[in-house]
Amino acid sequence: MTVIEMSGVTKEYGPVHALDGVDLRVERGEIVALLGPNGAGKTTTFELLLALARPTRGRVEVLGGPPSAARGRVGAMLQSAGLPEQVTVRELVRLIGRSYPRAVPVDEVLERVHLDGRAGRSVTTLSGGERQRLLLALALIGEPELLLLDEPTAAMDVVSRRSFWAQARTAVGHGATVLFATHDMTEAETVADRILVIARGRLLADGTPTELVGDDDLEEVFLALTEELSTAHPEGAVR
Repeated sequence: MTVIEMSGVTKEYGPVHALDGVDLRVERGEIVALLGPNGAGKTTTFELLLALARPTRGRVEVLGGPPSAARGRVGAMLQSAGLPEQVTVRELVRLIGRSYPRAVPVDEVLERVHLDGRAGRSVTTLSGGERQRLLLALALIGEPELLLLDEPTAAMDVVSRRSFWAQARTAVGHGATVLFATHDMTEAETVADRILVIARGRLLADGTPTELVGDDDLEEVFLALTEELSTAHPEGAVR
């Protein structure tokens, strides 16, 4: 089943082309990395998939229909997400779980993300890595069919990062699909089944790590793709 489909998608903010004719598909059960520099169009892609914005042109489908119809079936971790401070971890996860038609038991999801020992603590006492794991718990509580993760491991150490991706793979084992945005070449190459390279709102490459890298280094491939685009379109600007 196709979980995400974008066909000829352009998103304009005045003169700025945040996305420029993007075509992509993500199938059920895949873990797909969206790799690109700042301003590449990654955040705009997530906003369209979450029905937080509408394309200027083109078609976006999530789980076979418009993104707005899939909200209860999608879990998201966004960099811009804020957390209320004066509630406990358990209270916040329980509150978010009530907004979904079905929810994982609170203690179970906290155990999955290794926050069961922090359940009674206020959000304000959590470290950066623990906050990221709390955001993952909020994304998982509704048993989503699609997980959208924006720079999900940015504040995590190596051990926490490994644990995070183990939990994401468990979610895939339960039927979820994962699309995550990252700047981390190693993470994209190690974790993802497929890598999408995006820059200046354009999808430059789409393939497995092996297909993209071959005998080269992913960083070198990425730099070659983005430098080629910069040379061809020196005036381009995106959000």
